[in-house]
Amino acid sequence: MMKLPALTEENLSDIQIELESRLSSLHVTEKDILRAQLLVEEISLRMINYGHAAQVDVQIVKQFFGKIQIRMTAEGGAYNPLVEVTELTEDDEDFYAVMILKAHRQRLNWFHDKNHNVVTINVRDESNRQLWLTAAGIVGGLICGFVMKEFLSTETIALVEENFITPINTMFLNALNMVIAPVIFFSVLSGITGMGTGAGVGKIGSELIGLCLSNTALAVIIGLGVAQIVFSGSVPQIGTIPSAVNANVAAYEFSLVQFVVGIIPKDLITPIIDGDFLKIIFVAALFGAALNSLEDKARLLKELVNNFNEFFMKVVGMIILFVPLISFFAMIFFVVDMSADVVLAMGKFILGIFFSAIITLGLHAPAVMFFGKNSPAPFLKKIPEVCPIPFATSSSNVSMPSTMNFCIKRLGISPKITSFAIPIATIVNSNGTCVYISLLVIMFLKMYGIDVDFDKMLIIFAMTLSLTAGAPGMPNGTVIRVLTITATFGVPSDIAGILFCIDALVDRFITCFNVAGSVAVTMMLAGRENLLNEKIYFGK
Repeated sequence: MMKLPALTEENLSDIQIELESRLSSLHVTEKDILRAQLLVEEISLRMINYGHAAQVDVQIVKQFFGKIQIRMTAEGGAYNPLVEVTELTEDDEDFYAVMILKAHRQRLNWFHDKNHNVVTINVRDESNRQLWLTAAGIVGGLICGFVMKEFLSTETIALVEENFITPINTMFLNALNMVIAPVIFFSVLSGITGMGTGAGVGKIGSELIGLCLSNTALAVIIGLGVAQIVFSGSVPQIGTIPSAVNANVAAYEFSLVQFVVGIIPKDLITPIIDGDFLKIIFVAALFGAALNSLEDKARLLKELVNNFNEFFMKVVGMIILFVPLISFFAMIFFVVDMSADVVLAMGKFILGIFFSAIITLGLHAPAVMFFGKNSPAPFLKKIPEVCPIPFATSSSNVSMPSTMNFCIKRLGISPKITSFAIPIATIVNSNGTCVYISLLVIMFLKMYGIDVDFDKMLIIFAMTLSLTAGAPGMPNGTVIRVLTITATFGVPSDIAGILFCIDALVDRFITCFNVAGSVAVTMMLAGRENLLNEKIYFGK
């Protein structure tokens, strides 16, 4: 444990220098140090200015497996600097601080103990450890699957699957299914209330939200279009819809009218019990709109929603600790039971992701030119520079400091626009995730014998947009969203194992995709508001 001098407004700069030195001695990366300094500054100022603390004690705590935390303690009555905010306006700089705290909420925790407010910041967690374990599980499963297929009889393999692999997979899927409904409800509800706050900051905020949602909606359309091209013709079958094995999937033929009429539930409990996600999303959207309309009167309710959202995300985080094991079994199943046609379909999916990325990046160019009123050439030339950190961290939130630095120093975007737009765009804009989800959903629907017509594409479009735009980040959130959409059409949750493996392989590229989209909308907004330094933008 390293204790720093007591922090006050007067010595904040000195403490930041000391903090950088101490974290560097623990081999913390530059991006993690920058994020830690940003959070320490915002939280300490809120503790002092709003919590009326005379000083803030700062400690650096090194825990097991390389995890490092910053512990901030201030004497006084209960005050949570992470959620208690004043009424915000467009000119209130506290708005930017709130968006930064919201974007990194998963790394922060607050509690009040013995007349002291305590905030902890996770500077470096164990995400890489989980990634390497998952990768090891995938490789180990592939090797084990090939060995079993080569040396064991079909009867022995079936016996191992029935008595060992299937029971463990079933327990995992039951645990995941148990929390999907509340996770979706509170994620969508929290996302809508957060978007309402962003949209209320005035003209620029409204323009930014509009650009983000337009960008995201376009990404869904691109994903659906590419998926129909890539998976046209014959698609290998990996299963059938349980209740429609002998009914040609007639029970799952939807129309747009059925979608609109059936989305409103008769009560609040049945959709959660039945796992009817369309109704759950509708209720969450309705409640979110109502909370936004109440403005400051609903502040405590919004805090409660955020707390529930964090709680269920924590539960999901505990469940996905078993992902490396499930990935191991999924790869065994993939090698033993899957045909070469299925492997080819997965390859088409990967190609579809990269093809969609090229199309989307190509569309960013004219958008920057027409909406941002600038030549897109420097943007296209420099945008690859922002990708290494998103690729390395697999998190748009974690990459936010480096993304903001790139916008200011390499593209010449005003810090005023950057500090406002990047946090909001990180939450609202998810063009890469939307393309990813669209391709996955179409692929699995066709693999289960479901013909994807225009009405179904509209349903997928609406669900993808509502589940993704503005939704707070969650561990393996794409898997949860894909399972939610495919379940609407009757696809069983057995695909979760393969989904986790695909997500482990592709998620880093999708994160780069999302960050590039956030930079693009920020660039458009800066051009529209004449807040772009053209000397930097057109420079090398």
